[in-house]
Amino acid sequence: MIQRVQSLYLLAVLILCIVCMCFSVGRFVGENGDVVAVLNNLTLEIGEQTSFKPWALFVELVLVCILSFFTIFTYKKRMRQIRMTIFSSIVLIGWYVTYGLFVYSLSGDLEASFRPSLMAAFPLVSIILNYLAIRAIGADEFLVRSLDRIR
Repeated sequence: MIQRVQSLYLLAVLILCIVCMCFSVGRFVGENGDVVAVLNNLTLEIGEQTSFKPWALFVELVLVCILSFFTIFTYKKRMRQIRMTIFSSIVLIGWYVTYGLFVYSLSGDLEASFRPSLMAAFPLVSIILNYLAIRAIGADEFLVRSLDRIR
């Protein structure tokens, strides 16, 4: 149900990941201050050329969006909801690993420094919201089990 607080957390994760997919996550800046390349989750724009090298970042965010969407509607199976949310957090951590490796490999190739954008922080906020959702789902599960013991 959407009125539960954990569903709102998961909906916020979904929205943040969609916004992160749509905007750039950083820029490569040369020594003279000019922008050499722009890094998006799906593309790398170097001047007029567009490369699809960072496709893995996009795929990981799409997977998190799909998981968050289905997790919202599995409210009757709370343990499955917790497992799906934990897996979503692991994928988001994997996004940061992929992001870091990609930036590290391109910094040497382009001979430019990297400046992350605000959108690069959205997956971290999503991890925090996933943690809050796991706590709320666990509290619901504890309440349901305690009511079963009273009967």
